[in-house]
Amino acid sequence: MLKLNKLYSEPEVFEPIPFEEGLNLILGETTEGIDKTNGVGKSLAIEFISFALLKRHSDCRVSLIPREDLSDETVVCLDFVLNGYEITSRRSIKDHDSPILIINGITKNYSNLSDAIDHLSSLMFRSFEFEKTPTFRQMLGPLIREEGSEFKSIINCFDTNKRIPPDYTPHLFLLGIEPHPYAEAKKLHGEMENISKARNKMEENIVTLTGKNISESKADLNELENQVRRIQADIDKLENIEGFELIRDEIIELENKLERERSKQALLKSELSKIKLFKGDNYIDGEEVADLYNQFKDGLGDLIKRQLDEVSEFKRKIDEFQRNLFEERKVSIEQELKEFDLIISNLNKLYSEKVALLDQQGVLVSLKQTIAIHEKKIEEFSALSSFIQKHTDYDSEYKGKKRDRESEIYLLESFVKNSERVVNSFQNTILEMHDYVFGNRRSSFEIEVSKRKEILKFELRTDSDGSHSINREKVFLYDFALLTNEHTSKNHPGLLIHDNIFDVDQDTLIKSINFIGENISMLSRKQYILTINSDKFSETDLNSLNISLHQYSRATYTKESRFLKKQYQELSAKR
Repeated sequence: MLKLNKLYSEPEVFEPIPFEEGLNLILGETTEGIDKTNGVGKSLAIEFISFALLKRHSDCRVSLIPREDLSDETVVCLDFVLNGYEITSRRSIKDHDSPILIINGITKNYSNLSDAIDHLSSLMFRSFEFEKTPTFRQMLGPLIREEGSEFKSIINCFDTNKRIPPDYTPHLFLLGIEPHPYAEAKKLHGEMENISKARNKMEENIVTLTGKNISESKADLNELENQVRRIQADIDKLENIEGFELIRDEIIELENKLERERSKQALLKSELSKIKLFKGDNYIDGEEVADLYNQFKDGLGDLIKRQLDEVSEFKRKIDEFQRNLFEERKVSIEQELKEFDLIISNLNKLYSEKVALLDQQGVLVSLKQTIAIHEKKIEEFSALSSFIQKHTDYDSEYKGKKRDRESEIYLLESFVKNSERVVNSFQNTILEMHDYVFGNRRSSFEIEVSKRKEILKFELRTDSDGSHSINREKVFLYDFALLTNEHTSKNHPGLLIHDNIFDVDQDTLIKSINFIGENISMLSRKQYILTINSDKFSETDLNSLNISLHQYSRATYTKESRFLKKQYQELSAKR
């Protein structure tokens, strides 16, 4: 059982809120001349409860209060009872990750939040024999429904902006269904997704390497293996010849020399071809220039011709000198080429003699080339073989995880089937509430187990499903039934908090409150904490209620008397 006693702070930044067994109301009220009840601090009070119950600081609205409006030195305190243990939670704004728990008078300091949560989890579930139980904070998910959840889903109970994936673990626990197979199947699905990503990456690597899909690449791998084997066989034949090691090194050295000499020969041939492009004289004809110019200007053309003749004569001398240089270089290159031809010819002859000693039925073309090809083929084979083997391993692992997941799902399905009596009883509690509020029993609740990603589906159908008002009422029916049903209440901690859930049509609001009032005895040894604005009720509505709101009020806030006693602007939430 989890029972809250008092919420307070040190130093006092808000009025302490005492809680009692049964119904506890936190009211927003109007004052004379001010008819607004929103923003007075009802939801913030619930946030402080969650903060004291070790909700992560970054997920709390407490973290959005400016420091000038809430000092870092403030310690939020909550007195509560957990399965017979008297506990005080002391958590400062500054050191929010290092809470203090005073348990039966013994103070325990925690260096991190998870250790404190683990401790409370052990106290909450110490008497249960389930193989898998929720953590303390997991369990509080569906027990403290904050306004940010918008009450759109009976399963998704967190702020819709957080996009937290649904977690059925606490819901299964409350219904008496062993959550372990669900948790395992969920974990296995995450592992399968990671394996699938890795397997797809291997496929991309194989396509990049071969340009082919996995099936075609496996055929290429077989051919590569065959090529490597054949080349290795050729090299093995040569290695069996006496003196192979010595001759092999000589042949490779000859091949290297041939490459160097042929490279030098190619450079000389290139230079010679450029020299041959030089064709000799390209002079300007002075006579033609003079005749053209004399047509336009008498006598001036003759003068220009004499100047051009002088220039041309100088150019002829330069060209003659250049031509002599080119001719000398040409003769030199041709001589060098003859020498290279002789060197290469001798090297080829020597190479042929050496190769003849090793050649086995014509299989060897170039020892150096053969070895290089062999090494390249081995690299290609190793890379492709590694990728394909890794892909095969991932595929095998994925299938194994899939089989394990299906096995867990089948086990979960059997547990759900075995809990049919509890589920039917729970459904009947919902039907009774539905009949009271809506005047009919057109409602149903069922649990579906499947191999899909979500594994589970809790489907609660009500009359006129789909509207904003009905969705909120659906959550109320579900949560209140879990709290009060004779079977589900055995696993229930006995605490339920709804922050502004009754933003519904007036008839549904009145009947829901009256259902609680008429069945107030069902809240014996339990707590239902509800925030609500009193301006939702007209004088006629208040007269139609079977309970007095102020009788169950534990705190009342107005625009003039807010929870934090001041008005402030929240900081922007970090996404």
